[in-house]
Amino acid sequence: MTASVELINPATEQVLRTVELLDAAAVDDAVARAQVAQKGWAAQAPAERAAALRAFAAVVDAHVDELAALEVANSGHVLGNAEWEAGHVRDVL
Repeated sequence: MTASVELINPATEQVLRTVELLDAAAVDDAVARAQVAQKGWAAQAPAERAAALRAFAAVVDAHVDELAALEVANSGHVLGNAEWEAGHVRDVL
């Protein structure tokens, strides 16, 4: 049986999703793949990395409302705070 955790909306106590937990081997595999990906990222010119981050920021910006709604459901934050947080993610990128 695979271990899992339920993500629960703290305001409604509704189960939003059940997420399977990774075992040690899966974590090791994910870390190894991340290390390979980091080498590719580091090999990119700074301008290329900046362009990739700007593109990701544009995607975040296009989905601020969805991200804010997820944050409200996941954490119970008020909508205004969640919208600010989603916008802040975009700004940090």
